[in-house]
Amino acid sequence: MTDPVNPSEPMSSALRRGLGAQIRTLREKHGVSRTELGGQTNFSGSAIGAFERGDRTIDPGMVVRLDELLSADGLLKAVVPYLEEEERYSPQFRNFRRIEAMAVSLWVYCTHRIHGLLQTEAYARTLFENHIPAVSDAEIERRLAGRMDRHKLFYRDPRPTLCFVLDAPFLLRKIGGEEVWREQLQHLLELSKPPNVRIQILPMECEEPVGELGPMTIAETPDRRMFGYVESQGHSAVISQKDVVSEMIQRHANIRGVALSPKDSARWIKQLLGEQ
Repeated sequence: MTDPVNPSEPMSSALRRGLGAQIRTLREKHGVSRTELGGQTNFSGSAIGAFERGDRTIDPGMVVRLDELLSADGLLKAVVPYLEEEERYSPQFRNFRRIEAMAVSLWVYCTHRIHGLLQTEAYARTLFENHIPAVSDAEIERRLAGRMDRHKLFYRDPRPTLCFVLDAPFLLRKIGGEEVWREQLQHLLELSKPPNVRIQILPMECEEPVGELGPMTIAETPDRRMFGYVESQGHSAVISQKDVVSEMIQRHANIRGVALSPKDSARWIKQLLGEQ
């Protein structure tokens, strides 16, 4: 038997829990045990239980197979398009996607690449096409669609407060080539114009070790809850502990304090582009 194993397994979503409840109801209606159903799908009984609870991601192909085995007459298969929409996002980000989408304020520190919310389509495509290990063309298109869909946050009404601090060194790397790089920097300048968006550069001349713990995101939800989010090497964590999030807020404030002002940051980017 093969259990699905994913160290970055997304948190249970309402969609997955609802689908799991349907699977459990149909299984019990037909008098089939989890172990018996697992034996027909090459999964263990415990894995079937995890699917039913929504604790594990279920592949669309598995949904189609269960629809057939449980004589669901298309009831389960109808969910597949919605699962595929959820699959637009990498597993490690799905935990945080809904928090980001509803955020009334977002505070970000980037150290090694442009943040997803700030990326142009060409820049994002370059990252996905050069992902190691390689992913399929279809997966690239799914993830690209998800990345671009996140940009709705900038135009939501009411508009959220968005603050990004970018480490200067990685902005010097011409990822994707000269044309992609220049387009990306121009995009940063355009995004920084509205009053609800602040983009600041942490200059290389900064001698204080303010960002030594790496990149982070802090989000405030409409009910004024604060969440932290960190991601590295395909693993991620959504942080809800108040004391830990408080420490992240303090560190982000310290980073902003030594970064260039938004106006000076825009001037720095223009200088990179050879503009006055």
